[in-house]
Amino acid sequence: MSDRIGRRRVLVVASNLLALLAFALLPRMRAFGGIALVVAAYAVLRAPALPLVEASAVEIAEAGGSPYGRMRVWGSIAFIVASLAAGPLVARWGESVVPPLVILLLALNALSSLVLPTDTARPVAAGGGSGLGALLVRPRVALFLLACLLSQASHGPYYVFYSIHLKTVGYSPQAIGLLWALAVGCEVVAMLRMPSILARFGTLPIIACCLLLSSVRWWICAVTAAPLAMAAAQTLHAASYAAFHVAAVTHTHRVFGAERRASGQAIYSSATYGVGNVLGMFVSGVLYDRTTMATLFAGASWAALLGGFLVLAAARREGVARPGL
Repeated sequence: MSDRIGRRRVLVVASNLLALLAFALLPRMRAFGGIALVVAAYAVLRAPALPLVEASAVEIAEAGGSPYGRMRVWGSIAFIVASLAAGPLVARWGESVVPPLVILLLALNALSSLVLPTDTARPVAAGGGSGLGALLVRPRVALFLLACLLSQASHGPYYVFYSIHLKTVGYSPQAIGLLWALAVGCEVVAMLRMPSILARFGTLPIIACCLLLSSVRWWICAVTAAPLAMAAAQTLHAASYAAFHVAAVTHTHRVFGAERRASGQAIYSSATYGVGNVLGMFVSGVLYDRTTMATLFAGASWAALLGGFLVLAAARREGVARPGL
């Protein structure tokens, strides 16, 4: 819709406001069915905003504005601040403070969307949808999206069970928190460094390297839980998430062209953080009671490695594969 009417800003504002209104109903719900319905409505209404903003952010960077990685790093910083602030608030007022806190943040987000830049994207001409379909079935695009799906799916055991795993093997809550903080700290550094790295190596070679390092990260988690090894694995979050995301968003921006950039970012986000997350978390949950964490992380390692090979195949299709990758 955004690409067809050329009105990203209006749709982002509408998405944020409607998501706020949906989530504001949550404190009144007591039955599971009502809660599930509100959360589902919120998810549907909230989903469009991020890919539309991503599309505009990369365009601004391309036009000489701040590099995308330096804009995106504020999301990581906000995550750190929110994580540090939420603990004391919950400790003081209890879990009931969480819904009002989320509502406040959603309201601030809706207000911030009102000052987004004016739309510069032109509407897609009639018949543009068929062009999008033809682009998606091109091997280089399909391989790239499948690799993104596998990348996020490989994070399934980590996002769902990593803290539980560390607690089970004897780590204290403080140590677990420090390991998560180390990962996000490395994420921030990587995003700040990405503009120069992208300019030097290009998107697909970086994505392939990130998937290889992701495979190494999950293999470390599979074979040991030693403190130094866990710290080393957490530093690789800079590659498995931060560098990967910046490079993948940038590559999506270039692949889908000026007329379909919002659609491209939505498809990337859906394949990666939608299908990839669901697949990785669901499979991890199903297998958790049937196998060991070592097996789950080993499977994640192989999934990331397969994604790396798919990216290399996509790079060869574009003629940009580099020796040694």
